[in-house]
Amino acid sequence: MAVKTAQRFIEALENQATLSTQFSIVSPTNLDAVVDFAWEKGYEFTKDELEAALKLFPENRISHIRHAIR
Repeated sequence: MAVKTAQRFIEALENQATLSTQFSIVSPTNLDAVVDFAWEKGYEFTKDELEAALKLFPENRISHIRHAIR
């Protein structure tokens, strides 16, 4: 299920400094751009699947994504 892939992507953003830095440089401004970035890095999921995965994490663990899309 691709929601699991989205979860792995979120966890990778937390745990992989290189990926996190690249995410900060690209600085996506909406969920579509986050999905595009993830696809470029090999994480295949849709915007809806990302939204579902984000609901599974407490806010303090996903603040880097929420901050990027506000």
